[in-house]
Amino acid sequence: MDTAQWDVVVVGAGPGGSTTAALLAKEGVRVLVIDKDHFPRFHIGESLLPAAVDVQTRLGVRIDPNVFNWKAGATFVCETTDRVARFDFAEALPGPPRHAYHVERPQFDALLRDRAVELGAEVRHGVRVTNVAFEQDHVRVETDHGAQIARFFVDATGQDRLLGKQYRTIEPYRHFGKAASFMHFDGISRETLDEFAPHNDIRVMLVDEGWAWVIPLANARFSVGLVSRKQGLSPNDVRNYVASSPMLSRWTRGARPSEPRLIGNFSFRNTTPSGTRFACVGDSACFIDPVFSSGVSLAMLSASTLASRLVPALARGEEADPNLCASSHEEMERGYATFAALVYRFYNTHFARNFILGAPAAGALRPAVTSVLAGDVLRFDNEFQDMLLNSRLAQSHAENGAV
Repeated sequence: MDTAQWDVVVVGAGPGGSTTAALLAKEGVRVLVIDKDHFPRFHIGESLLPAAVDVQTRLGVRIDPNVFNWKAGATFVCETTDRVARFDFAEALPGPPRHAYHVERPQFDALLRDRAVELGAEVRHGVRVTNVAFEQDHVRVETDHGAQIARFFVDATGQDRLLGKQYRTIEPYRHFGKAASFMHFDGISRETLDEFAPHNDIRVMLVDEGWAWVIPLANARFSVGLVSRKQGLSPNDVRNYVASSPMLSRWTRGARPSEPRLIGNFSFRNTTPSGTRFACVGDSACFIDPVFSSGVSLAMLSASTLASRLVPALARGEEADPNLCASSHEEMERGYATFAALVYRFYNTHFARNFILGAPAAGALRPAVTSVLAGDVLRFDNEFQDMLLNSRLAQSHAENGAV
């Protein structure tokens, strides 16, 4: 029998991994976090939801408003019809904070990582995992810097999907976005910044076969991306979109553009997100198209639900129970299924143009819709969420794993 050096080894120091490590270390759990990259490192996913802010606040992480932009809600725009619909998080059902933030991920991820270290976790960068072996009484994590022995293993490797690839348990969502082409603009004009203020909403631009994001970051900087459900998206497509859009052309006039980049391989789920001595959090468990900015929020929520089960199990010596995390993933499945049903309608029906852009300014349904858009999707008293979950689409998600 190998003696465990750690109670838990977490692979991946992004929001899901660092949140997991922080919550465990806070309760006295011996945690090692391994990440193949050195920080700071770039990552897309720059617009948070109030649900993420709720977890971040419980971690004791303080947000500097001079570093990250306040976000009051989301605004959906269709340039071809001149229709606009705004959803203010202040209108949501009682629950998480009434706001969120737009963040530069290098700084935000480092903030969460540093908090995990402050609470007692050890973090090692530049270490690559080569194999994970599950034994009867321990987990052996092989790395290019030697082996680590733990009582439990958490896969927080995001779209690298370490265990999903090792066990071939990844299943794609076939009818969501296939890739994103994106770029940044520095030196946004004061006139444009004033137009976005004071709410600093993310702009979700409706386009053929997909959508585009416009995120007002701090320091007069915009993130702009184009997502398409069609194959063959190229890096230059976002540049072409900006040039063809009257609004984007005006908003970015005179600003300094970065080179466009492309990211793919998103919209998938792991059909085996947990088992004996392991669990997956964040994107390694499920990643749903980023149209509603759910990625970071769901990652932090999944870390929170996992920690609430894992801490007492470690104390009782029950971490080898193969069903230990079943209730955690069942809870998260409610959130995943909600966003999957919402995203499917966004791409494959007239939902965005008829329901989102046509949403009444008041009424009982508006707070329910706003709560879903705020990422508050683990509750059981939202009629709009129930409508989504009771649909045939959501049932297909639960039974078959992909839509």
